[in-house]
Amino acid sequence: MHGTGRMAGAVVDELENNPDFHIAATVGPDAPGWGLDAPHYFSLDELPLVPALLIDFSLPDGTRAAARWCAEEGVALLSGVTGLPADVSEVLETAANRIPVLWAPNLSLGVNLLAALARQAAAVLGPETPVSIEDVHHQWKKDAPSGTALMLGEAISSGRQGDGKVSYTSVRKGEEVGVHSIRFPLAGEEIELVHHAYSRSIYALGALSAAKWLVSQQPGLYSAADWLAGKIPAS
Repeated sequence: MHGTGRMAGAVVDELENNPDFHIAATVGPDAPGWGLDAPHYFSLDELPLVPALLIDFSLPDGTRAAARWCAEEGVALLSGVTGLPADVSEVLETAANRIPVLWAPNLSLGVNLLAALARQAAAVLGPETPVSIEDVHHQWKKDAPSGTALMLGEAISSGRQGDGKVSYTSVRKGEEVGVHSIRFPLAGEEIELVHHAYSRSIYALGALSAAKWLVSQQPGLYSAADWLAGKIPAS
C-alpha cells in the first residue's frame, strides 16, 4: 500500500478481510495510524521484497515515484490519486509500456456505472443540450472540480464526440464522503443522474476488484471503464 491517508486506510480495512490479498507493507512519508501487522517503510527503495501489485493512494509526487519504481521492478500499479499534473500522467503512460497500469479518479462501481449512463445520455441528447456537474465533498478535499467530476465530464464529452460544454460546481463541507450530480436541462423537463457515497468502503471495494482484474492483464494503460466493461452484459 503506497500512501497512509484516509483512502489508503479504507483499502487496508478491506484488504485485511479479503483472502485474495496479502498486505506485504505500507509505504509513505508518515507511518499509518491504523493497527496493522505489516511493516512500514518510508520509501519504495527500502522495500526488501517485490510485490505483485502496488496500490497507490498517495499524492501526485508519490504517484510519479510509484510509476517509475513499478516500471523498474515489474510491479502492476493501480492508482486512485487525483489532481495529477500532465508530467505525472506522462510518467504513468511511459510505465504502461512495461507493466499493467490502471489509473482512475474514482474506483466505485456505482460511479463508473454513472459515467457509462452519462455517456449514453449525452450521445442521445447531443451537444446542443447544456450539462452541469456538481460535486460535494468533505472540507479537506483540495482539488476542485473533483477528479470524479472531471471523469464524468470526459465521459459526457466522449458521448458527444467532443462537442458541447460542461459546467462544474464544487462544494466542500463537513465530512461529506461524496455526492456527484449530473443535470441535463431540456425544454419543459430535466434529467438528473446522481450518485451518493455514504462510505469510503465503496472505493476500497472497487479498488480491490479492479486490482484483482489488473494483475492478470498485459502491460498497458487501463481505465476503470476497461475494468467495468467485463461487468456490463453485451447488448
